[in-house]
Amino acid sequence: MIKTFDKLGSLLREVKKFYSHDKYLSKHYKKFFSSFLEIIKRITIENNWFRIEDLLITFDQWGKTLKKEKLEAWMSKYYFTKKKYKKILVIMPGNVPMVGFHDFLCVILSGHKIIIKLSEEDNLLLPFLCKIIIHEKPMLKNKIKFTNNIFYEKFDYVIATGNNNTSRYFEYYFRKYPVLLRKSRTSIAVLQGRETEEELILLNKDMLTYSGRGCRNVGKIFIPHDYNVHWILKKSFISEYITKNYKYTDNYKYYLSIYTMNKVSFQKNHFVILKEEKNYHSPISVVYYEFYNNLNQLKKIIVENSNDIQCIVSKNFLEKETLFGKTQYPKLENYADEIDTIQFLNG
Repeated sequence: MIKTFDKLGSLLREVKKFYSHDKYLSKHYKKFFSSFLEIIKRITIENNWFRIEDLLITFDQWGKTLKKEKLEAWMSKYYFTKKKYKKILVIMPGNVPMVGFHDFLCVILSGHKIIIKLSEEDNLLLPFLCKIIIHEKPMLKNKIKFTNNIFYEKFDYVIATGNNNTSRYFEYYFRKYPVLLRKSRTSIAVLQGRETEEELILLNKDMLTYSGRGCRNVGKIFIPHDYNVHWILKKSFISEYITKNYKYTDNYKYYLSIYTMNKVSFQKNHFVILKEEKNYHSPISVVYYEFYNNLNQLKKIIVENSNDIQCIVSKNFLEKETLFGKTQYPKLENYADEIDTIQFLNG
C-alpha cells in the first residue's frame, strides 16, 4: 500500500516539475498526463479560488510528503490488529485543494473502507487521483467509494469537517456513531521583535497562501507593544500571487470600503489589511493583530484559546510551534486539531 502512495507522490512531483521547469514528464506517467492536464483546467474553471498556482502548492506539499521512507516511519508508530475492518464515512471540506487527503490516507493505510462525501468546491481532484491509485493497486477499488447522499450509506465511524454551525448538525445526526468532528480553526503568529527580514516575508506566505482560506493560514498576529506594524506590510514577495485572484481582491476592496466608511482604524498595503482586534477569526483579505506586554501571560492566553488555534507560528516561543513559512507543509504526524486520526480509527 505504501508503495502505491509513494508512486502517487512521484507523479505529483513530476507534474509540479512539468509546470515549473522543463515541461518534461517521465515515460511512466505519460498515460495519466493528458487527463491530469484536463482535470487541472476544469478545476481552475469551476472554482475560481483554486488557481494553477494553488494547485502547484498542493502538489508540491504532497509530493514532498508521499515518500516511502516518510510513510513507513509514520506507520511504524502504530500497531494494527487483525480485526474486522470498518466502513469510515469522511465528510471533506473544500476550502483548499485536497484538504481532506490526509484523512483519506489515514483510512486507507489503516486498512479500512472509506465512503467519501466531497465538498462541491473540491470534487474533481481526489476522484481522479483515486483512479490512478486503483490503477496501481486494483484491490483498492473495493475500498474506496464516493457518495452524494450520506443518508443512503451504511458506515461504522465518521470523520466530519465543517464550520461551527455545521458541526452542531453533525453532532446531532451522528450522535449514535464514534465521530471525529472538526470545527472552525485559524492559525496565529507570535512576533517577538527579533524576526529577520526573511521570516517576515515567510509570515506573509503563512497569511496568504491559498488566499488565506485555510485553517493553517495565519489570521491573527500577536506583536510586542512597541512594534511597528508596517514592518509586516513591507516584507512581502506574495503580492503578484495574491492580486491575480479577483475573488480575493473583491474581498479586499469590500473590507477596505467598509472599514473606511465606518472610520475603523486599520493598516494596509495594496493587498492585505491589518486590523487591531481581540477576535481570532479574521475575514478573507484581513489579518487581525493584538499587542502584548508579557510573553508568559500571552502563553496562558493562547492555551485558554487553544480550541480556536490550528498552528502557532513563532521562533523559540513554544514547544509545539510551526516555523515561519511552514504552515502549509505539515508532517504526516501533524494531525488536524491535534487529534490522532489513526488512533481514532483503531479504537
